[in-house]
Amino acid sequence: MRCPNCGFDNPEGRRYCEDCGEKLMDLEALKARARRKALREAARIRREAERRGLDRKTAERRFRRRRRLANPWAGLAILAVAVLMAVFLGISLTRDRVSAPEKAVREFYRSLAELDLMTYLKHTEPQLYKMAQKGEYEPDRSALLDYDSYQVENLRTELVREEGDVAVVRLTSGVFRGRNELGDEESEVDFSQFPREVKLIRVEGIWVVADYGMMKLPYPLPDIFQEEELTQDLEGSLPE
Repeated sequence: MRCPNCGFDNPEGRRYCEDCGEKLMDLEALKARARRKALREAARIRREAERRGLDRKTAERRFRRRRRLANPWAGLAILAVAVLMAVFLGISLTRDRVSAPEKAVREFYRSLAELDLMTYLKHTEPQLYKMAQKGEYEPDRSALLDYDSYQVENLRTELVREEGDVAVVRLTSGVFRGRNELGDEESEVDFSQFPREVKLIRVEGIWVVADYGMMKLPYPLPDIFQEEELTQDLEGSLPE
């Protein structure tokens, strides 16, 4: 008689394990009870099959069906679990769904971080992108990008609106950095503090970033506008 606690093989008839002292008779009694129950159910199924002229498998299915109907709470519990799983799956799918314009914006910033010039052209200059696909144009990083390297961390977006071939996507969080090796110049913007709206236009099925020259600048855009306004004020105050 094997002990369920330590695995020691005890002589038959032992009530307690000789090695660890675990009680053995209750376990054996439960096993015997389960065996008797299984035998009784098998006998009932066999009698029903003989009485109704059914094969054994059909009789077993009917027996299990009646047993489930006799305990409706089990069915309700299974139904409740199924509903909860469906709701959870629906929420997960909705949360993970990303619109096409958002995907384009994420690909645009990822192309900067990965220096993926083809994807960058796809969402900025679709004509050059098609020429590059045909081998008629060779993308030049120094001509296309303003910084030697970029970093994008934890970028999050939300679709503000999408109307026909025009869309607006807001960058709600994430850090965008740019670095130039010459002069050790580095700039960054935290979109959680300075949200940025990206306008897109769909051209032949591809979402293109409208003001991509400004969207790839790794610092808060309001600073740019303030500098432009300050320059205009200074120019207006100069004597002619």
